[in-house]
Amino acid sequence: MVLSQRPARYRQGGFTLVELLVVIAIIGVLVALLLPAVQTAREAARRSQCTNNLKQLCLAAMNYEDTFKTLPPGSAGGYTVGSNNAISFPTVWKDTMHSTPWGHFSWAALILPFVEQKAMYDTINFNVPAYATSIQEVTSGTLGGPITERGPTGNPLNQIPCSTVPKVFKCPSARPVPGPIKEQKDYAINGGTGECCPERSNQVANPTWAGIGYLGVGIRLAEITDGTSNTFLFLEQASHGNHSWLPQIKGANHFIWTHHPSQGYVQSNNGSITGPPSPPNDTTWNNRAAVGGHPSGVMASMVDGHVVFISNNVDFTTFRYSFTRGGGESLSGQFQ
Repeated sequence: MVLSQRPARYRQGGFTLVELLVVIAIIGVLVALLLPAVQTAREAARRSQCTNNLKQLCLAAMNYEDTFKTLPPGSAGGYTVGSNNAISFPTVWKDTMHSTPWGHFSWAALILPFVEQKAMYDTINFNVPAYATSIQEVTSGTLGGPITERGPTGNPLNQIPCSTVPKVFKCPSARPVPGPIKEQKDYAINGGTGECCPERSNQVANPTWAGIGYLGVGIRLAEITDGTSNTFLFLEQASHGNHSWLPQIKGANHFIWTHHPSQGYVQSNNGSITGPPSPPNDTTWNNRAAVGGHPSGVMASMVDGHVVFISNNVDFTTFRYSFTRGGGESLSGQFQ
């Protein structure tokens, strides 16, 4: 009897160890190639959102100007004017440690009705100071010194609006900070070339170096003789920057609160109109530089509403000229 032959076994499918390693290597290369493209696409989306925010803030400032015939002041709150226009602050509006206003309201509070936040605006009591959960500062006067927490402070009547920053004031590329992020905005107003200090002065200062925002003073469009397309209105000042008495990443630039570490003014020079330059994303301690989370630069809006990107390597003279509203400089087309 002849037995039937059993069919030959076929080799079962699968990867050898070498083949598996090759596949893993190929996947790794593909991921390495695709990841930058994905990150670039995400940053492009974030930059687009930041651009839209700045356009909305500019439109709000223009609507404010249409209503009140001036652009919004840089900040507002209790103060008195003495002889020779000397500014002083009543006790409740004065920082007990510094000669700075305490609890003043930033420009962001003043334009709330024009960014579809009228309901929030109506909850603010402008007769008492703003509220802040956290006010930190270096008390030794040097970077790296002990940090004092001075909050919560201000008037609890304003706690709810001061603790709920609308999205239009937040840049999606700004780095997260350990502070109360719902109180912190990422944009600031043009405070000029370095005069100390717009939050302590209500004078419409020399236009050859003065900017747009001052204490209680709104600039008329006619005063911007350099041209609204050549003069900064709002710039990024992300909360993770070195804002005045704070080390980087501590978080400042509060939504409504106005105080030296968080006053929401950007200036081109540090300390005075002839002080050290503060270019975009300056990491010098105690500065008022424009700061953002975008790679290689910051976003800014000109008074006419168009938004520009400013490289960290921008020509500083050109950058500085854009902070003056009446310096007579020719800057047409410098920023696109």
